[in-house]
Amino acid sequence: MSFLFLIAGLVLIPAPQPDTLVICPPDYQVALQPWVNYRRQQGHNVLVLPPANSSYGIKQTVQRVAASGKLKFVVLIGDAGDRNGMAHHLVPTDYVKAEVNVKFGSEPEIATDNTYADPDGDGIPDLAIGRLPVDSPQELTRMVNRIIEYESSESNGPWQRKINFVAGVGGFGELIDKLIEQTTKKIVTDLIPASYETTMTYGSWTSPYCPDPRRFSETSIQRFNEGCLFWVYIGHGARHRLDKIYLPDQSHQILDCQTASQLNCPNGSPIAVCLACYTGATDDEHDCLAEAMLSQPRGPIAVVCGTRVTMPYAMSVLSLEILKEYFDGESPTLGQLILLGKQRMMGPIDQADPYRNMIEGMGKAFSPRADLLDKERREHVDLIHLIGDPLLRLKRPKRLEVAAQPNANAGDSIAVSGTSPAAGEMVMEVSFARDRFRHRPPRRKEYDSSDSSFQDYQTVYEQSQDLVCQREVIRVSKGAFSTKVKLPENANGECVLRVMLHSTDGFALGSAPVEVASKPKHRRTTHPVLVPKKSP
Repeated sequence: MSFLFLIAGLVLIPAPQPDTLVICPPDYQVALQPWVNYRRQQGHNVLVLPPANSSYGIKQTVQRVAASGKLKFVVLIGDAGDRNGMAHHLVPTDYVKAEVNVKFGSEPEIATDNTYADPDGDGIPDLAIGRLPVDSPQELTRMVNRIIEYESSESNGPWQRKINFVAGVGGFGELIDKLIEQTTKKIVTDLIPASYETTMTYGSWTSPYCPDPRRFSETSIQRFNEGCLFWVYIGHGARHRLDKIYLPDQSHQILDCQTASQLNCPNGSPIAVCLACYTGATDDEHDCLAEAMLSQPRGPIAVVCGTRVTMPYAMSVLSLEILKEYFDGESPTLGQLILLGKQRMMGPIDQADPYRNMIEGMGKAFSPRADLLDKERREHVDLIHLIGDPLLRLKRPKRLEVAAQPNANAGDSIAVSGTSPAAGEMVMEVSFARDRFRHRPPRRKEYDSSDSSFQDYQTVYEQSQDLVCQREVIRVSKGAFSTKVKLPENANGECVLRVMLHSTDGFALGSAPVEVASKPKHRRTTHPVLVPKKSP
């Protein structure tokens, strides 16, 4: 494909080669234009073309545009399968043969957009790709407005430091479930910086992270609606719902296409990550769960999800690589974050990475075909999709340098110093480390479904999320600062000082570890009472 324009009718000069290719039905292109204008203002060279009638035709189109070597993004506008949609509004997905996940009950073919991002055909994507699976120009207009608002908003509230997890029980057997739980906890605890706040809502009745099971769906949706960087679901799923939580005598829904209408985040729309089967099956004749979530006026800004059966080992590897890239890398967009995660998942294994080695050990021990782990990873490159805009600019709080007195006694004041990147309001919190409890939870050994017992579940759950034991607010100027923070009397053990800066220049985070010794208990000294002797 040649990109040329004519100057003075005489000289042909090459036009700038596109870095962004948009495959968009003609009927949707007017609604897309504000997005095109917005991206061009950011410096992107956007080319919009109508879809071919087949996946083969779309691949040919991408290959021609990518031949220049400048192409970085592919954006698909339109649903891949919709019983009620018009055929000329659909943008077909591709299919590749499945070899490993069929052993978990998947279909013999995997629905994938990944082949469009792989112009050299080696199975590993070279381009960042995403799909906006809209069914009408009106829906596209709403989605475009939300994307622009998300990136342009100056809101820098505490949602930018929150990552909320919702998890179901794996059901792979007690041993495997326990190993997956421990691996997930280890990675979340160690790799998410201490300056970030995490919550866990877990569908196991024995866990202190389980709310009143009757309110599990309500609580999970509340965690979404309060705003966060990422809302992450880990567990089983289906085309139109997440798995239920199962108790000995009852079960309760977590989220489906109907309850998705309750997703209503007014500030800080999360990126939803569904580490679950089928939630991104956009080729289904009805909207899949990811589409239902994305279509909500205040739903997620994007959804990362699987089109077919997903497996614990490969999902863990991909999650690890994405996690490391978000916190330690520099990927500016969501599409590039996922692209790098997939590329590194298929790259050489870093033998010095203890977390990757932990996951590799889990895969070798419990995968149904431990000799096919490389193919399991490759299948997940194909079946994990971005339902959203691959050019979406990631929200990353700035780093705030902070140091604190590393050891102190409960009740003491500790010295804190650092460098603020801007003037503003600084919030300082003393928090228990995220793998500890501020309130010791009871151990549940026997199941009790009484109303009072379930109410206790909710109390224990809320206490399990409450790790902050001291909070102070000060005003700082740009540059060096120093202050003191008083440790509460009930602080003890491994804690962290979390610092948040709210300023007109954005949001910044920092943290420093503090080991707190419990305040010594003073024993009452008793003195003998002297009783005068009686006279003889």
